[in-house]
Amino acid sequence: MTGKNHMLFGSVASLYFLPKLGYEPDIMTTTAAIISSLIPDLDHPRAKINQKILPIKNRLGKIFFYCGIGSFLLYQYGIENRLTLAIAILLIMIGFSRHRSFTHSLIGSFAISSVVFFVLRNTLPYPVLLSFIVGLCSHLIGDYMTITGIGLFYPFTDKRYRFVLIISSSNMAEPFIGLFFIYLIIHYYINNDFSMNFFYSLFYSLFYMFK
Repeated sequence: MTGKNHMLFGSVASLYFLPKLGYEPDIMTTTAAIISSLIPDLDHPRAKINQKILPIKNRLGKIFFYCGIGSFLLYQYGIENRLTLAIAILLIMIGFSRHRSFTHSLIGSFAISSVVFFVLRNTLPYPVLLSFIVGLCSHLIGDYMTITGIGLFYPFTDKRYRFVLIISSSNMAEPFIGLFFIYLIIHYYINNDFSMNFFYSLFYSLFYMFK
């Protein structure tokens, strides 16, 4: 699934899932879901976020960038602080991981969600953190429906798992999937009496942020 469709899927998942748990979606929750929907692809040097932050945009550059930050945290803070240690290990794992392996696995998703939760639990409201997890999970679901599949149970097995209904980012299915997600977003805002100005400002600012 393409990066833009991941962002749209994350937005849709947050908008429709949070009300089921009694929380009202807002621009913070939707933003959290859109950002987190791109997190698993940090294992790929050409991912949308990596294209913005990597000084050297290839696999070696990715390894040096994430492993460098992780190593700096270990050097600066040692291993006494468990949270800092967890962040450092997570960054190093992202640096070395192959595409759709660790960050696309159940263990990787749990590790990323746990670190974000414990780092930001006193800073961000609970619905925003919950929306972050929803967006992260939406990425796995999206890639689970692609031809390549995901390493769901990595590192216990390298087997890729995929849904029976598979799609390819190179075929005509992706544009239609994107249009379907856009329809669901518009449908949500219309049915919940949000102003169209709010919808347009939210959608266009976030959708084209990583264009």
